[in-house]
Amino acid sequence: MDTQKTDRKPVFEDEINQFFAEYLNAFRHQDAQAITDLWDDVGLFPSPTGNFSMERAAFHDHCVTLLEFCRQQGVDEPMGEVLSAEQLFSGVAQVRMAYRMLGVDRSLVASWEHVYILRKTNGKWRVSLTIADEEMLAWAAIEAGR
Repeated sequence: MDTQKTDRKPVFEDEINQFFAEYLNAFRHQDAQAITDLWDDVGLFPSPTGNFSMERAAFHDHCVTLLEFCRQQGVDEPMGEVLSAEQLFSGVAQVRMAYRMLGVDRSLVASWEHVYILRKTNGKWRVSLTIADEEMLAWAAIEAGR
């Protein structure tokens, strides 16, 4: 049984790495629809100020706003690294990501970590939930420093 678990782990890790490569690529191409498509129909967002959710259409609008915000902050190249990925159940994963937002000159604009819960539906991983507290703190600190 351990052999089966070990054999499946590289496949799982490859799928998660591929998912986040696609996710980052969508951000690099400023593609709000591609980002939206990588989320479940309703995305959940726990936050320090209260939890909320967004249906797909509202989330798409949020992505458009987020991409514009990043452009205004000088982000030219979003970078990300999977720090850890754990399959919690069949088709459910918890992933911790480290992000670095770089400017045109490759300088660091902002950095943070995210935690995601992904669900595999119809053979494709999608984000169901994200905890983005550090991202909100990073942008708030930049704004406070201006």
